[in-house]
Amino acid sequence: MGEPLISVRALRVTAGRTVLVDGIDLDVHVGEILTLFGPSGAGKTTIATAIAGVAVAGTVVAGSIRCRGPQNSVRIGYLPQHAASTLNPARRIGTALAELERLRRRRLGLPRTDRATRRGHIADVLTAAAFEVSDPTLATMLGKYPFEFSGGERARLALALVLTSDPDVLIVDEPTVGLDPLARAALLTGLDRLRRAGKAVVLVTHDTVAVDRVSDRTLFVRAGRLHDSGRPAPSAAAPRRGAPEASPPVLRLRDITVSQRRSRILHGVDLDLPRGELVAMIGVSGAGKSTIGRTIAGLVAPDSGRVLLDGEPLASLRRRSRAQIAAVQYVWQESAASFDPRRTVLDQVAATAVRLRGVDRDTARRHARTILNDLGIEARQALRHPAGLSGGQLQRAALARALGAEPDVLVCDEITTALDAPLTSRILEYLDTYRHRTGAAILMITHDLRLHLHRGDRIVMVDAGRVIEAGVPAEPCTDPSLPILSGFLAADELGRARQLDSGRETTTPT
Repeated sequence: MGEPLISVRALRVTAGRTVLVDGIDLDVHVGEILTLFGPSGAGKTTIATAIAGVAVAGTVVAGSIRCRGPQNSVRIGYLPQHAASTLNPARRIGTALAELERLRRRRLGLPRTDRATRRGHIADVLTAAAFEVSDPTLATMLGKYPFEFSGGERARLALALVLTSDPDVLIVDEPTVGLDPLARAALLTGLDRLRRAGKAVVLVTHDTVAVDRVSDRTLFVRAGRLHDSGRPAPSAAAPRRGAPEASPPVLRLRDITVSQRRSRILHGVDLDLPRGELVAMIGVSGAGKSTIGRTIAGLVAPDSGRVLLDGEPLASLRRRSRAQIAAVQYVWQESAASFDPRRTVLDQVAATAVRLRGVDRDTARRHARTILNDLGIEARQALRHPAGLSGGQLQRAALARALGAEPDVLVCDEITTALDAPLTSRILEYLDTYRHRTGAAILMITHDLRLHLHRGDRIVMVDAGRVIEAGVPAEPCTDPSLPILSGFLAADELGRARQLDSGRETTTPT
């Protein structure tokens, strides 16, 4: 393979007396995709940030990280977990990309060029980030602000910003999180193109589809160390239940329309969430799924239509009573960023029951410990500040925080995308138990169609701001007239096919 671009030897990262990773040896070579694979909290992100030179408050890095070239001149681009939060909400996407393009040309000593050439480079990086770019759509896209894109689209925009600087090594942390199967396939194709162009890619993921499709070498991370093996066995699908008995809806949407900057986002959406049911909502990025979830939560005020809880109208969040806020809880894809860095995770999870249900602090803390433990977060981890937990752990803590309100309606927006298969199964089993025990309705906004074909009571598909189909899982899957579903299934099947003819290997560190 030749001399590596980056060599890591005896890497050790500690946070106080806690050892986060230890004894890490690895090399990153030109033209390869090196994958760090493992469960949530294993230490993958800690290794990635150390290699990228990203300082993490409260941690100490020891060991050797050497880059090839004079004065460690290797350019490293880093895309963190929850990358969407790195976008400046006050800047149009085109302005941010154009500025980085100017800086790139200045760094390389290139002369100023015409607008068409600059636009061409920006279009290339957007394509590499799995956007479909054409002349009519590019100008519209560049004129938008980050909030005008979906969560999955914002993550890919953050990747485009990193690619604009033309790094030698690209370190990407869970880049497929929140992407539908079509967008995931396009993004992985983009990473493969970068590799073929001579770039080095370090891919941090728990996504077995990403590993199978693009990884040249896979290093397994478990409990802060590299191990000989680590790929979990596929989790067994939940047994398919019979069609649920008809239940009265606890929440209804009626003729909901939402606009954003004169552009219609939702078009007359009707939706019922019956008591005790899990309704899975699927659709491509930008279809309007999260807008529906945020409307239910009161974070988006509809232009017209009504949100009804047990037949009573619900206003926007600021005008809801504590009881109404407790009754309808929303856990969104980027909720890990909502934690206060100055308070322990346990205190923040417990605060929901204190504030919304009037529970005393000690009782709330005991209940919070129980929920967190049930969701795979140990007592010692719960006593840490948010910086001491991984992205997947914070996502589970956000779910625990919402469950502390004992909601009648729980909206989960891509909450399992940062989790490995065993943890995903654990979370969904917990939610099944919760809804069967309490009669709560759960709306699961997701891109993992196959998982919810087995778990959901109903499947709802969203396309271009409209609910286009609803039924029990077996019905939409056998309907050939639904091209979105067909595309999802085809892309997912392609992603799960092992790429045996590509010469890729799964290896252990040497």
